[in-house]
Amino acid sequence: MKTIRKRIPLVLALCLCVALMLPGACASADNIGTYYLGEEMGWIPFYTTGLPIISIEKTSGGLPGDVELFWDDNNLYISGVPNQTGNFIVEYLVTTAEGSAYTTVSFSVERKAETPTVNYDGEIEITKSPTGERVEAGGSAKFVARANNAERIEWRLVSNDTTNTVHCSGAAEYFPGLQVSGLGTETLVLSNIPRTLDGWRVEAQFWAGNRHAESYGAEITIVDENGSPIRNQVQQPTVTQEPTFGFATPNVGSNDLPVDNEAKTANIVAQPESVTLQPGDSYTIGVIATSPNNGTLSYQWYSAAVNNRSASLPISGASDASYTINQPDGTAYYWVAVWNTKDGARSQAVYSEAAEVTIAVPATPTPVPTPVFTPVPTPTPRAGIPSNINTQLVLFGIIGVLALIALIGLVIYLRADAKQAESEREEEREHKRN
Repeated sequence: MKTIRKRIPLVLALCLCVALMLPGACASADNIGTYYLGEEMGWIPFYTTGLPIISIEKTSGGLPGDVELFWDDNNLYISGVPNQTGNFIVEYLVTTAEGSAYTTVSFSVERKAETPTVNYDGEIEITKSPTGERVEAGGSAKFVARANNAERIEWRLVSNDTTNTVHCSGAAEYFPGLQVSGLGTETLVLSNIPRTLDGWRVEAQFWAGNRHAESYGAEITIVDENGSPIRNQVQQPTVTQEPTFGFATPNVGSNDLPVDNEAKTANIVAQPESVTLQPGDSYTIGVIATSPNNGTLSYQWYSAAVNNRSASLPISGASDASYTINQPDGTAYYWVAVWNTKDGARSQAVYSEAAEVTIAVPATPTPVPTPVFTPVPTPTPRAGIPSNINTQLVLFGIIGVLALIALIGLVIYLRADAKQAESEREEEREHKRN
């Protein structure tokens, strides 16, 4: 009886070892993968049942911040943007009409390896500048530029007098109809080139960090169908009534007298000035003229989109010595004609020099991408994914191994105890026989 009482605690210890070992031996959870900190996981299915789900209860573990559990009639999912790194294991009790069952989800969250930053310590060395192109109006031209130690390339257009620069990213707005491709690459292609680009130069600007270098400019030359540059051709004026250069006869108020070729002409002593304006600005250009014989002066302003007076048209109501410009965009040219009238004789018109008025192209802001709603597709139940070790499983495993070692030691102890008891009984019988 004494031996039996002594073995009862040992048997209870054996049962405890088995109870501790079983969770470690049986613990398992499907690892649904590794995800990156701060990146959308998508919709991850990890449990499917054939019956509608009635309720779900979390029994252990926890999800990282900003990751949530979702479910429909027959499936469980997790989704979100994890804000914590580590290994995560969560157990849920899922209840259906036929009863309850446990399911476990396990996954890892890591920081995404950053792309190493390239240090551009060397000087930017331009190895190829673009070359000039001759092209008919409406045609296409290709420009190529290369450089060593450059991080990026930007293309731009520079006017012949270098007073106006247009980034190619906004050139289509500045030159209506122009088509631009190859931005950000070593090859720029301009298509449907207008006549107004004649004489402009294409330049490549290379950047490395805050440093930059410019290539030589490649001049665009617009040619006619015979290959001759149009800028070298003399514009033949259309033979019309006075005034010449193709201008319509202006309305100069009450001064409707015919032109007298013998009448003395006015003298322009101050020309209208060119200017570059910001969008929305207005500007008043003016001219100062004198009469050689104290006559009466009359004025008419003209404008054109190109620096060619024969292409200009009179501006309605602009018949003073000054004119206020309200130009929306682009570049326009302005002239003024001045007549001198004395004793009923009106002189021929004297024309001012061209005043170039340019509306500056505002810096192109970085476009803010418009969020696009993408409907969440119905996820397909996940096929078996290999299990990975996580923290909780390791803990269960360690406990199971320790319990197994204790169980083996207990069995050895019990066998040794049984042999000792048998030896004691044999000695007792031997003592009785004697």
